[in-house]
Amino acid sequence: MAAEEYQRPRRKRKRKSTAEGLTNTKKSTGVKTETSQKGKKKKAKSQADEPSTHKLIALVMLGIAVFGWACAAAAYAHVKEGWRNNETERFAAENGGDLESELHTTRRRAARSAMLKTAFVSLMDFIGNAFRQIPDFFSVVAFTFSERLWLVILFAVLEGGAVGLGYIMEKVGEGFVDTPEYP
Repeated sequence: MAAEEYQRPRRKRKRKSTAEGLTNTKKSTGVKTETSQKGKKKKAKSQADEPSTHKLIALVMLGIAVFGWACAAAAYAHVKEGWRNNETERFAAENGGDLESELHTTRRRAARSAMLKTAFVSLMDFIGNAFRQIPDFFSVVAFTFSERLWLVILFAVLEGGAVGLGYIMEKVGEGFVDTPEYP
């Protein structure tokens, strides 16, 4: 009796009336109808729009290589050209007056805005330096292999990790392709 009270009633399926069923059915003439063509186009489009695992891993590896180049170019420019050597003095000269205020909230607000501005300027300078060092490509590569071998090893390991990620993604993706068959 208690078990019967907690049972859910079964939902009834909505059925089309026979008049609707007769008006929607067409005789088979060998020509595909528009509704079936639209369905196939949507499936083909969704499969074509999906980036393959190989493309995704290639983009990740390209991103790692570009970031590695930017880091190598920054190391070269810093040592050989004196790029951004006096940043602490420049920061103090630009923002020293605001940061020496007696009010805590004024100092905090000034420090926050100064740090955000400095971070944005530094990022733009980092990206700009990567482009400026392209003509010195061979000098940057030679410097990096002779003076900053750890940087080469680090980015080689990151590239290997991207390849390993791609291999794992392929193996996982193969598991979704075949549907399991149960006896």
